[in-house]
Amino acid sequence: MLLPEEINRLQALRSYEILDSLPEADYDHITSLAAQICQAPISLISLVDEKRQWFKSTYGLAVRETPRQFSFCAHAILQPNGPFLIPDTRQDERFATNPFVTGEPHIVFYAGIPLVDAEGFAVGSLCVLDNKPRQLDEDQLRALQTLTDQVVNLLALRKANSALRLSEQRYRTLTAELEEQVQTRTQDLKMANEALHTANELLTRANDNLQQFASVASHDLQEPLRKIQSFGNLLQVQYGNQLGEGRTYLDRMQSAATRMSALIRDLLSYSRISAIHERRQLIPLTAVVQTVLTDLELVIAETEAIVQVEPLPEVVGDAVQLGQLFQNLLSNALKFSRTSSSKRLPSAQSKVPFIQVRVQTMLAKDLPPSVRTALSAPLYYRIDVIDNGIGFEQKQADRIFQVFQRLHGKGEFAGTGIGLAICEKVVTNHGGAIRATSQPGQGATFSIFLPN
Repeated sequence: MLLPEEINRLQALRSYEILDSLPEADYDHITSLAAQICQAPISLISLVDEKRQWFKSTYGLAVRETPRQFSFCAHAILQPNGPFLIPDTRQDERFATNPFVTGEPHIVFYAGIPLVDAEGFAVGSLCVLDNKPRQLDEDQLRALQTLTDQVVNLLALRKANSALRLSEQRYRTLTAELEEQVQTRTQDLKMANEALHTANELLTRANDNLQQFASVASHDLQEPLRKIQSFGNLLQVQYGNQLGEGRTYLDRMQSAATRMSALIRDLLSYSRISAIHERRQLIPLTAVVQTVLTDLELVIAETEAIVQVEPLPEVVGDAVQLGQLFQNLLSNALKFSRTSSSKRLPSAQSKVPFIQVRVQTMLAKDLPPSVRTALSAPLYYRIDVIDNGIGFEQKQADRIFQVFQRLHGKGEFAGTGIGLAICEKVVTNHGGAIRATSQPGQGATFSIFLPN
C-alpha cells in the first residue's frame, strides 16, 4: 500500500502530463550540457513513476525506462534537499548487486539532484552517470543544480501552457453554446432579444475571466523565463568556455527565452486593455505624441528620421491606452521606413524615414463606408499617421489588426505581431475605429477615427 506522501507525489508528477511524451529539444539540450560540464558519458532526466522510472531525456543511453526497483533516482528523490552521490556503486551494499551495476551499462558512479517542484514534491532527478569511480567538484555540482532548476522551470511552463490551452478550449465551447442558444430563438424576436442579452452577459463574464487568466498566466510564465535567462547568463559567463558545442545550444536557448518573454509581455499588455469608464478624462493628444517621440528619440536619431506632427485635439479617454496606441503606430512607422522610399514625397525626404501625423474633423456622414457602420457619434477626429516605408498589399489591411499576424519574417523585422491588435482594441475602447491603406513601396497610412 502506498503511503499518503507517495500518493501525493505521484499525483504531482502526473499533473504535468509529461510521462511517455515525445522527446523535446529543450530537455535534450540540458542533458547534453550536464554531460559535458560533468564530463560524464551518460546524463538523464528521470521521472519516478509508481513502478518505473521514465526518462524524458537521455544522453548516452538508448533505453527510455527501467523498473523502479533498480532505480538510483528512486533513492535520490528521498533526499530532496541536496545532491545524491555514489562515488563507487560496487562498494555500496545498496547497489553492488544492481543489474545495471553488474551488467550493462555498468554504472559505477552516480550523481543526481532531485527535481523538486513549487509544491515541494520530488518528481524525479537530473543525473549524470559514469562507468568508473569518481567525484564532482564544487563548480560541477553548482552547474548541475542550475540545470536542475531549469528542468523544474520547464515543467512549470509546461503545466501553465496546458492550463492556458484548457481555458481556451472551455472558452470556445462556451462561445459555441452561446451561438447555438441565439440561433434557436430567432423565430421569436422577443425571445431572441432575451437570449442575446443573456448570451452577452455570459460572454462578458467569459471575457473577463479570460482576461484575468491571461494576465495571471502571463505573469506566472515570466517568472520561470526570467530564471531560465538568469541561469543561462550564469552558464555563459561562468562555463561558456567549457561548453564547446553546448555553447551554441545555450545561445539558442537564451534567444528563444528572450523572444518568448517579449511575446508574453505583449500578450499581457493586450489582456490588460479594458473598458475605460472609470478613467475617462480630457487628454491632450499633442502631449501624448510628444511623450512617445521622447521615448523614441534614440531610434529617430539613429535613423535620421523626420517626424512632423500637426497640433492635435483633446479627446476624452485614457492617457495610458492612447500612449500605447501612438507608441505602436510611430514605432512601426520607424521600423518599416528604415530602408524605404516614397514616390509621394520630395526626393530629399525619401532618403530617410519621413513620418507625418495629421488631423482633420469629419461629420459622421463623410466617414469612409467601412467605418461609418461601426460608429455612432455625429462628429469625429480623423488622425492619420503617414510613413514612407515599405508598405504592404491593401488586401492585407484587415489581417494586420489580428493577434499574431505578421506580414514579414522575424529575421527581417523584430516584433510579436500583437502591436496593431493592441491599437485596434484601444481605439475600439474609445468608441472609434482604425483603418490602414497602403501599397508596396509606397508607404502606409493608418487612420484613427475618434469621437469629437
